[in-house]
Amino acid sequence: MMKEHKDACLSNAMALYGDYLVRVCYTYVQDWAIAEDMVQDTFVKYYEKMEQFREQSSVKTYLYRIALNNCHSYLASWRYKKLQVIDYWHKLIGHAVDPVHKVIASESDVMLVLAIEKLPTKYKDVLLLYHFAELSLKEVSETLKMPENTVKTRLRRARQMIGVTLLEEGFEYGSDS
Repeated sequence: MMKEHKDACLSNAMALYGDYLVRVCYTYVQDWAIAEDMVQDTFVKYYEKMEQFREQSSVKTYLYRIALNNCHSYLASWRYKKLQVIDYWHKLIGHAVDPVHKVIASESDVMLVLAIEKLPTKYKDVLLLYHFAELSLKEVSETLKMPENTVKTRLRRARQMIGVTLLEEGFEYGSDS
């Protein structure tokens, strides 16, 4: 593949999917700078492996798969776990200010985000790809390499789990309290 063609494909992919990928990665890592790093790594891997892409799925699906793998690797890393321990310690001693919660305006949004964060990874993946990355059921199925019916089942269970969590937290639909 010619360098000019690879560069054009990369530029096109970055323009089309960059913002979506950053949002998806952010939902996993909860830090905009790290999410942007994950997306940058995603595009570097895409560029390096472009010749191996067999077009059995869309470029969008391929990029989301790379981004998800990057996020999962990061969340399993010692660096992330060390940051979590430090953050937890700061919260315990009362010095931490969570900027995410400053940005999110309403209490119900905070509750929803927290409910999504509590989901097991297999449910969170499906929910985030479908609702936040706006992939179709077929694209989610291709991205996660699982049957479409499994995607539907996990999506339904994720929604149910969020509903239960919100009810336990005292959330009432249509109310900010």
